[in-house]
Amino acid sequence: MVMDSLSVGGTETYVLSLVKAFPSLGVMPVYAGGTGVMYEAYVRAGCPIHRVGLTAEQLLDPVHQKKAEYTLAQIMRSRKIDLVHIHQMPSGLYAAKAARKLGIPVVFTVHGAYYPPEQLQQMKAAGCTFVSVSLPVQAYLDGQGIPSHLIANGIDFQQYRSESSAALRAGLHIPEGEKVVVYASRLAWDKAAVCAMVVRAARNIRLSGTLPLHVIIAGSGNQAAVIAELVETVNLECQSPFVHLVGNQMQMHDYYNLGDLVVGTGRVALEAMACGKPVLAIGNHGYFGLVDEPFFDEAWQYYFGDHNSKERPSEQRIGEAISEALASADTLEETGRQGQAWARANFHIRDKALQMKQLYNSLLMKNG
Repeated sequence: MVMDSLSVGGTETYVLSLVKAFPSLGVMPVYAGGTGVMYEAYVRAGCPIHRVGLTAEQLLDPVHQKKAEYTLAQIMRSRKIDLVHIHQMPSGLYAAKAARKLGIPVVFTVHGAYYPPEQLQQMKAAGCTFVSVSLPVQAYLDGQGIPSHLIANGIDFQQYRSESSAALRAGLHIPEGEKVVVYASRLAWDKAAVCAMVVRAARNIRLSGTLPLHVIIAGSGNQAAVIAELVETVNLECQSPFVHLVGNQMQMHDYYNLGDLVVGTGRVALEAMACGKPVLAIGNHGYFGLVDEPFFDEAWQYYFGDHNSKERPSEQRIGEAISEALASADTLEETGRQGQAWARANFHIRDKALQMKQLYNSLLMKNG
């Protein structure tokens, strides 16, 4: 497994869940790449870690490029690696080059439709086998003339499950009975803009006096300071610290379980559903809406607004959707239960790890 870093994010969380599921299937994972907050979690999972500087900034230097490729090749040799699985650019390119020289097959999981076409063509030229995490990503790759295997993100249902969040509620001083909306995402690019819309929509609901609402924002990124400033302004305006900025969290299931409604996309949507929580899906691409039973499969086809969407999000649209969803606690709970059953049936990490192992086996057999 090769990644830029072990920072907190959907890709890193997904790779960790694979790393945990693989050993029981006879696949022994090794990690190479930059370090980060999730280092300890990978160590606890029993995954050997080789630290290699693979950030985009480091790889701008041609001398560092050669060094990175050489170091990765050394790790592959010493660990007797059979297959290399990459997840990001540009780190993946140097891992693919090193693997190619050693005759080792390479799998490249494409986690979104944000990779520039020229980078994807480079990976194709390097002999990678592509995996798409969603139908829109698969269609995006098809448009570049790149075939791919569709293997969705898997969720660890032992980690993400329904449980009490009373201690966390008390710690955040949120009174019993007051509604909680959780927004979880990297605070960067379009997702930071959506976060700002959620905060402003919550302010309007709060000021209207119709609903004693709290918002929890979990995540960080290059727009975190801008969001923090907005939160401070809104809390002052409403004369209540009702928006809680909690930063990156390693125990996200605690925060999902605190929410009456989770606003998110992609992997966040699946993790929240695994915890039995209803999801208002809004992502990088745009607005999808409340994910309830008639629309489960459609939400997956859009990857919960991250890779495709129905419309552009707006403060007003989000405010209406939150108010409407929170109006009926019974309906919300039922939606959460149905979503949990659907997620378990379609996105269990063991099933996805098995699919991945089958792909690995087919490539190793081809490789002789």
